[in-house]
Amino acid sequence: MASPLQTEKEFDTFVASLGFIRVSNEIDKTPSFKNADYVNKKEKIVIELKVLDKDHFKNGGVIDFLNALIIQPTNIDENGYGQYTFSLPSLNRENKNDSFEEPLRRILKKANRQIKETKQYYFSEKYSSGYIIIAQSSLASLNPLITAQLVKELLDREFSSIDGAIICSPYGSQIDPTTMTRNPECISVTKENNKKLKTECMRIADDWIKFYENNGHKST
Repeated sequence: MASPLQTEKEFDTFVASLGFIRVSNEIDKTPSFKNADYVNKKEKIVIELKVLDKDHFKNGGVIDFLNALIIQPTNIDENGYGQYTFSLPSLNRENKNDSFEEPLRRILKKANRQIKETKQYYFSEKYSSGYIIIAQSSLASLNPLITAQLVKELLDREFSSIDGAIICSPYGSQIDPTTMTRNPECISVTKENNKKLKTECMRIADDWIKFYENNGHKST
């Protein structure tokens, strides 16, 4: 599996193909605000990339908010039969057995500030949009659809500066161990029923799939 730094370089190439620039290449290397990674000044879009390189479900786990159990295959056949592992996670700050909501919430909280302050630096926040790209590089056991559902629930409750999220498997879709079907390569979610934001977010997700299928990330 590629390192987080290598994954970031591949996304640098991807977003550059869409007309984005890396914010740190344009402003002071130690800016006075918490900056997001990319900006498209023409379209007034800000993007923050977060690489999930820690497997929170190495031995299976729980997503309490979704009442979801995540199991980890250890020795299975082509029909999905065999041995799986599952361990109950420790209690989180809400006194719930949960493996993922709190780590994901911390990621979104940081991204929300970065997107907000970058919007304010370049544009009027009201007339710009901001998205988070979540690259699941080490979460093979977690279907991006599940991540997207939890992200949407969190965005609906807080994080007003993030307009949507693109969740992808940067090195190829995985097989769901419970259904034995292939997970989607990329999916987008927006927190509001806003046609412009939904279309914009879906376009970025679709562009990533095209980039991946054309082996674009392997050219870095």
